[in-house]
Amino acid sequence: MATRLALGLSVHTGWAAAVVAGGDWEKPVVVAREHVELLGEDRRFVFHRAAELPPDEARAWAARMQDEATARASAVMTRLAATHGVKACAVVAKKGAMLPLAEVVAAHPRIHTAEGRFYRDVLEDAAEGAGMRVKVIAPDELDAKDARLVKVGRVVGKPWSVDWKLAVMGAWRVA
Repeated sequence: MATRLALGLSVHTGWAAAVVAGGDWEKPVVVAREHVELLGEDRRFVFHRAAELPPDEARAWAARMQDEATARASAVMTRLAATHGVKACAVVAKKGAMLPLAEVVAAHPRIHTAEGRFYRDVLEDAAEGAGMRVKVIAPDELDAKDARLVKVGRVVGKPWSVDWKLAVMGAWRVA
């Protein structure tokens, strides 16, 4: 019987660690691993930039960045779903609703929170658009320090940082 695979994504500001994984602790399978750039270095801090703009320009900026990031994510999700027959996706990111832009840019801590939510939502929308069922999993629901990950890392190979560990465990959770 073939191993059921899922996509696992560990979200960052402007990029995500993506793996197509299946199996389990004893027989881990990783068939694809990619660094997915959603917005370049000069544009990835969407809400920091929006806070510097007048309200109408800020809304237009955020909408353009959302469209660009979603287009990039959609291309990757569609390719991975088609290539590997992936039907499920885990987005490892903090949960919570996105606030309206005016509330986000009014306080610097909200800007940081919104950056994470922005990319989480972009990846979730892109995966759903590629036909995958999506589950958001908070990073604290997964244990990136689990000792069993040492063995998994030997199978998967380098790089094997927290991002890749979370992405693999997320994929296993939804496969």
